[in-house]
Amino acid sequence: MHQGKYSKQAIEYANMALVSDVAPGGEAWVPTFEAHFAAFSGAKYAISVNSATSGIHASLLALGIGPGDEVISPGLTVIMDAYSTIYCGATPVFADVDPLTWNILPAAVESLITSKTKAILAVSWFGHPTDLNALRRIADKHQLPLIDDSAETMIMPQDQDSDWSLPDIRVFSFESKKHFSTGGEGGMVTTDDPDIATRIRKAAGIGYRHLGPDKGRTHLAARDFQSPAYLRFDAVGYNYRMTPVSAAIGLGQLENVGYFLGERKRVAELLRLATEGFRSFTPQNPHVLHSYYTFAGKFEPDLVGGTSWQEFYDKFTLAGGDGFYSNCMNPYLEPSLRGHSLGWQKFEPDLCPTAEALQGQIMAFKTNYLDFEKAEENARILNQTLNAVEGLN
Repeated sequence: MHQGKYSKQAIEYANMALVSDVAPGGEAWVPTFEAHFAAFSGAKYAISVNSATSGIHASLLALGIGPGDEVISPGLTVIMDAYSTIYCGATPVFADVDPLTWNILPAAVESLITSKTKAILAVSWFGHPTDLNALRRIADKHQLPLIDDSAETMIMPQDQDSDWSLPDIRVFSFESKKHFSTGGEGGMVTTDDPDIATRIRKAAGIGYRHLGPDKGRTHLAARDFQSPAYLRFDAVGYNYRMTPVSAAIGLGQLENVGYFLGERKRVAELLRLATEGFRSFTPQNPHVLHSYYTFAGKFEPDLVGGTSWQEFYDKFTLAGGDGFYSNCMNPYLEPSLRGHSLGWQKFEPDLCPTAEALQGQIMAFKTNYLDFEKAEENARILNQTLNAVEGLN
């Protein structure tokens, strides 16, 4: 690996943004980043936000989600997906996941649709694309909008398949550990629908009346918007806007996104080879166009004499490994939701059996190493630990 977490271009643009409101090309920084990201993603419209959570909330608001409505989302994801629904006064309904991909199971989604269902919120978990073809068919059948939480997924344009434009809305994250960061937090929402784009902008932009789908504004003469009679707001919105400095960093990072994606895939391949052939460790389905936010696998201690997840972790770190993450707790089993009810949905164990079983088995290894030799060392220690656990050395 030859550069740090932030590219030289990102650092240069950030410094430029501190002294100038104008980006290369003559536009302001935020609309410039949005235009470049729209071109990168293939979407007609890109709306920048200060986090992916904000982006999901603004998207649900734009779709008219409110009290009494239901939004179906996976039982294996971050709790912010559920929170975004709750922020709208709606009920998150949790669907079980596919045991191979760990993404939301289309058949489970369809079984949960009621007259109150107003959207399907899928998640491409750990960088594994969800089955958008199947979800699109279900969404169309029931006349529901489809959102893909792509916070952990980033696919290069030349790699995009026919699924890329299937959701009505995609939400990306530029948080510190994501494929690229805009300085700690940040996000982008993409859509091809101009009405949805306008409503998302207003929901995320304090409800400014002049906001439109493209570049976040309509052109007004100074005489109009500086007048005491000018009316600024025609909707209630939130201040979820991205800062110019964050946009400048994002613009520079976007110019280097191929490098960042390539390095993650290179590290993931090291880890895949290190875990190949072991009975106790099964990677998340590797036979797809995976962008490897993390390299994750399912560890099954019963296959190797009962070594627990925590014992494996301790063996790995004692041998010099960096450590790794468990899967975050199923959202409905976190203390903030567990035991509560919203609508007919009670947040309790056994709501999504496959998702709950996976949650306690998943090991997620980081792929964003700045030092490839360190990645190689961790892959070696992982292989060594698996050999020891399975009694092979």
